[in-house]
Amino acid sequence: MRAIIQIMLNKPFNILKNNMLFIQPLLFYLLLLMTLLTFIVSPSVQFISKVMMIISIVLMTVAISAGWFYINKLALLSYNQEDDKETITEKSINNFKKFFIGVGENFFRFLFSNILCFIFFIGVIYLIFKACFYFFGEPTIFLSLSKMVETKTNAEIFAYLNSMPQTDKLSFVSWVWAMVVSTFVLNFFWVLYFTVLIFEKDNIFICFLKTLKFFFQNIFNCLFIIFITFILYFGLNFLSIITGTNTFWFVILIILMTLYLNYYLLLVLCFYNEKSKSNSNNRT
Repeated sequence: MRAIIQIMLNKPFNILKNNMLFIQPLLFYLLLLMTLLTFIVSPSVQFISKVMMIISIVLMTVAISAGWFYINKLALLSYNQEDDKETITEKSINNFKKFFIGVGENFFRFLFSNILCFIFFIGVIYLIFKACFYFFGEPTIFLSLSKMVETKTNAEIFAYLNSMPQTDKLSFVSWVWAMVVSTFVLNFFWVLYFTVLIFEKDNIFICFLKTLKFFFQNIFNCLFIIFITFILYFGLNFLSIITGTNTFWFVILIILMTLYLNYYLLLVLCFYNEKSKSNSNNRT
């Protein structure tokens, strides 16, 4: 665990600090994504246009992630803490220029891997819902809340939640936490799977099995990373609540989110790389 904490606080942070260029494609992606989503939810946009936008989002997500994972892997493999500033800058620029090489090499692997992940996640989410129904009962409160959001104020919604019987409150909180934990675990698994894909040259099914094996072999370390990234994400969301809709803070939060996502990726990349090297050394 100590080694993981050291990796978490040291290497990913230093690599990110040396490669701030890498947040540019991610920042562009987030801004474009928000713009497209605004059009998709607009009632004035025709259905066929919405479908085309959704397809564009999927293809754009695959392309950006393929190049972004690739250049971050290059940054990790070329990282040397003894490098001077000039060498760091040169490496960062050279790695960034290879973004489209990463897109070309990994686009179809990432596309079909996303389809595989989607099918797997549907099955896992189904099992999670079945378990939640069994242990926590039907989530009828969510149906009431979905209707109240359209007509009630936040104060009225909180008053309604406070007036619920204790058993309903417990069921509601249990459902919420089950969904939150499941979301973060599945998100981590997705990042880990594509980390394995970017490091290994096996087909997508072999990489998927390797990811499952790696996850369960390092379950406590993985859960620790999930916990840390959850705390960081919760901090960003809390900051967004207290800053409101101010344009200046909105821009700052978008930049902080890109830094968080890039740090998250580097953390998983470093973790997998270090563990893989450790396992290889143990075998030899």
